[in-house]
Amino acid sequence: MSLTYRAISWNPQKKLYDVTLVGLLLLGLAAFAGVSLIFKPGITPETLIIRWSAVSALVLLHFILAIGPLARLNPHFLPLLYNRRHLGVTLFALAFLHAAFATLQFHAGGDQFALVSIFTAYSRDYTSGEWAHFPFEIFGFGALCIFFLMAATSHDFWLKTLGPSVWKMLHLGVYVAYGLVLIHVLLGALQSERHPALAILLGVGFLFLTALHVAARVREIQKNRVNREAEADGFQRVLSAGELHEGVGRVVQVGGEKIALFAQDGRVFALSNVCRHQGGPIGEGRILAGCVTCPWHGYQYLAKDGCSPPPFHEILPTYRVRILENAIYVHPQAFPPGTESPGEPLPDVKPALSDEFYVGWQRSAPMSVSGFLRRMVIGLALFVPILFGTIAWMQNPIDPGTFEFGVVKDFEGILHDQPVPMLISADRSQPYLLVGAGKFGPPPDLLSEFDGQRVRLKGSLIHRDGTAMIEINASSTPAVVSEERIAPPSSVMIGSGTFVGELVDTKCFLGVMRPATGKVHRACAVRCLSGGIAPGLLVRGADDSGVVYFLVGPDGDPLDYDVQLAARTLKIEGTLEILNGVPILKSHSLSTVE
Repeated sequence: MSLTYRAISWNPQKKLYDVTLVGLLLLGLAAFAGVSLIFKPGITPETLIIRWSAVSALVLLHFILAIGPLARLNPHFLPLLYNRRHLGVTLFALAFLHAAFATLQFHAGGDQFALVSIFTAYSRDYTSGEWAHFPFEIFGFGALCIFFLMAATSHDFWLKTLGPSVWKMLHLGVYVAYGLVLIHVLLGALQSERHPALAILLGVGFLFLTALHVAARVREIQKNRVNREAEADGFQRVLSAGELHEGVGRVVQVGGEKIALFAQDGRVFALSNVCRHQGGPIGEGRILAGCVTCPWHGYQYLAKDGCSPPPFHEILPTYRVRILENAIYVHPQAFPPGTESPGEPLPDVKPALSDEFYVGWQRSAPMSVSGFLRRMVIGLALFVPILFGTIAWMQNPIDPGTFEFGVVKDFEGILHDQPVPMLISADRSQPYLLVGAGKFGPPPDLLSEFDGQRVRLKGSLIHRDGTAMIEINASSTPAVVSEERIAPPSSVMIGSGTFVGELVDTKCFLGVMRPATGKVHRACAVRCLSGGIAPGLLVRGADDSGVVYFLVGPDGDPLDYDVQLAARTLKIEGTLEILNGVPILKSHSLSTVE
């Protein structure tokens, strides 16, 4: 509780809470990065951050959603509930990190603004009816917006401004966000990842949360199952006197309303069960320092009149209590706000239960609570690295291509525009495919001006499995070595047939992006193909190895196709030719494979 809104301050318990959270995240990062670097050599820093932040946010989201029902099933989890807002803000930070790097990696640098590309990269599939190909990014964007609203309104200023009901409804949006995240993962990563255990882990997490919430709900129903048959003057019987203990709350239901009962100094008092702070269950709390204390965040009220102690102003409704023949009755009509209730003497009052009660603003936790939390933290410290390391090991391998980013070299050869832009060394021993910077093909004016001439140009090398490509340096102009126009070399006919494979952009496949295929890479491929990078058909063998055929039209001219087919499986009827070691597939017909 705070009388005024001020900068956040950390007590020793809160510092320990946050240090533990950061420590567990770092443990997960160390395990994830270590396993990735050992078993996925060649992984780029960007891919590592995208994968780790996604796994961290998903695991933390499950943990956050588990805290509520766990606290209802076992009060030792209540200290986690007290500082749950710190977890929510951390969740948004991880989700934003993932979204930022994914947007920069897959959408930026192309022919469309990155934030627009998120919604339009393959817009044809919004209405195609093929759910397997439905864009997954919009669901992640929706979840991120909800996480932002929750993090931005986590301070009590917004609770006071919006009111408890509106604030509570807003923060229940976490369940909507969880659903959006599940769809985001099912339509995205799980359609590209090949290890079935990843889908199993996601299913286990969902079933675990479902079981927890069902168990907590059943427990709550059991607590509220009271005998309301006997009535006296409008009062309803709720408990036998022996079921109430000094200083310990009980939740009962009267007239459709949940009411908290407390015994203090041998007298019974009834208050509303809904805390004025965030709607916490007052009846699951205790009496501390003479005040009824909410178990969620420690808000306090006087049992006799429901008022918060000065200088605070929150008020809970209070109710009339009557005890007849060792049974407790409560009237469903509340007193006027702030009315002091005399209470009713409770016969044979028993002392408080032996289990200890603790909320986060207290300076130290009781021995049983601190011991439980210590064991839980040790368990998480062992579980988190194993989980993160296992997930890193199960994720797709990293493609073997290489992009010598930032390393500018001189290349000399004969430049040809068709069938695909390439620079062939003077002795015709080494062909280099040509692309521009970012998600663009080589400048069209460069191809038309220097087609057939021997030139010297600067660029960065991209290569994979013997196939090489040059990203032309945008700041330098090719130098003509010889103005003689040389005809392109003739190709070797291999044969005609039907070819089935994935439509990819050749720049990413050869080494700029690792991995460079699958649905999660689809938006990047769309932007690259739209920017003029040569398309390719990735045909995989039985051992999952693959070769890319560079696609052109039936006469060797640029292929006429829909770039939004990127990452889709295509069936192409065409003719395969080899041009200086580069496989060229002349497409006569193209169709999608369902």
